[in-house]
Amino acid sequence: MSNQCQKCGAKCCRYFCFEIDEPDDYDEFEDVRWYLLHEGVTVHIDDGDWYISIDNPCKMLADDSRCLGYDNRPLICRKYDSGGCDYTSGDYGYDEHFLTADQLDAYARKTLGAKEYDKVKAKARAKLEPKPPKKSKKRKKQLKGR
Repeated sequence: MSNQCQKCGAKCCRYFCFEIDEPDDYDEFEDVRWYLLHEGVTVHIDDGDWYISIDNPCKMLADDSRCLGYDNRPLICRKYDSGGCDYTSGDYGYDEHFLTADQLDAYARKTLGAKEYDKVKAKARAKLEPKPPKKSKKRKKQLKGR
């Protein structure tokens, strides 16, 4: 383990990040908003590509930030270059970085257009609202007779 790795506390082993599809309608933005309602989840856009980042430390990470399975570590760990690591690289300079569902909601509203977004949101939510039970014909007659 390099001196640099010992200093940082293995930041690279405490989360994982992968590309997701760019949302292009209200339903897809709602899916991403749902991700952001979970602890330890952020979403960012980097060079136009969308990513989800999940804070979840590796099971093989020891208390001293060493890898308990170093000799049998996965290929992704073996290929990792500490030259551009989380400890030394500083700010990533993302196009956008969403830490909360509200941040994404504001971005979606701006991206899809405020009027269209509000219309689609209201329609989607109304469609899922429970409808009051319909009165039967028999019940209607009973009520009329009163």
